[in-house]
Amino acid sequence: MTMKKMMLGVALGLFLFAACNSSGGDSYTLKGDITNLKDSVLFLAQQGNGMMPQMDTIHVKDGKFTFKGKAVKPVFAQIITADQRSGFPLFLEPGTIHISGNADSISVGKISVTGTPDNDDLHQLMGLQQPFIHAMMGLQSAFMQAKMSNDSNAITRIQSSADSIQNAATVKIQGFIKDHPKSLVSAFALQNMMEDLDDSTLNQLYSGLDTAVQHSVFGEPIGTKLASEKKTAVGQMAPEFTMNDTTGNPVSLSSFRGKYVLVDFWASWCGPCRAENPNVVKAYNEYKGKNFTILGVSLDKSKDAWEKAIKDDHLNWNQVSDLQYWDNAVAKLYGVQAIPANFLVGPDGKIIAKNLRGDALENELAKLLQ
Repeated sequence: MTMKKMMLGVALGLFLFAACNSSGGDSYTLKGDITNLKDSVLFLAQQGNGMMPQMDTIHVKDGKFTFKGKAVKPVFAQIITADQRSGFPLFLEPGTIHISGNADSISVGKISVTGTPDNDDLHQLMGLQQPFIHAMMGLQSAFMQAKMSNDSNAITRIQSSADSIQNAATVKIQGFIKDHPKSLVSAFALQNMMEDLDDSTLNQLYSGLDTAVQHSVFGEPIGTKLASEKKTAVGQMAPEFTMNDTTGNPVSLSSFRGKYVLVDFWASWCGPCRAENPNVVKAYNEYKGKNFTILGVSLDKSKDAWEKAIKDDHLNWNQVSDLQYWDNAVAKLYGVQAIPANFLVGPDGKIIAKNLRGDALENELAKLLQ
């Protein structure tokens, strides 16, 4: 069991182009005044033409800096300190963007970035999150202490507190999204939390966004997920697919018709997947002789790593992969954007349940097969 992370407070790794309309030219100016920031450099990271982010250097003198650039449309970026240990997000968009704060507190939400519409909205959103981030951080030392002493009761209490904080933060963020339907930041926030929302809530929040925001780079993945969710909703026929196993032989989902089959998405590099595998193995060993099997779909890149994980984790069932990482064709077909993920398919080929974790898989199989 691990502490939950605040959904938007850890979004520093996102370097994505936004696609909402802007006006007033395409030039932006960053004007910074950060107290106690020594003469040094900062790095401005934004998505480049390839997979790696485009990096620009900002020179700092007496805590002050100016940097100019062009952005026809808003671009989500990050300013990173010289030691690359901390940073803060911002939108590069036409206008003058004012950055202020203290060097001792360069982290998400503690540096003020204002002066343009999207940055003003982002600043407001980060401000709304601060009480929850502080509350969550306050639990970290107690959680680590409980882990070290293997105090399961304390871990449960702390996790319950973390869940309450997370739920309260989610309600606050949802309120922001509803109040700012024309803001790109609302789509940014919704995309970051969409895996934690039920389909009905996600659809309601997405439908409330302005059309241009829905079609932004942050909005489009949400629309794609919702479309995929409809296709793979409980009661729908599981989308048919064929993919090669570890020996190169094709395996089709339809070949398991007449059985209960768990389509299990995972990868050797996925820590949560590996942690969940013992539960899946336990369920398989209990019910494999009762008209139940598993079809693993790996999002691996390395065949060696994939096969080693299968052996190490004792995954003694059919395994397929195209070794295309997140471009895995079946993962795309099923709209999988986070792993582990699974779909329990009935003998008639219809989806019975989704994302059964821990004891939930065994409990569901017990109802169906005993």
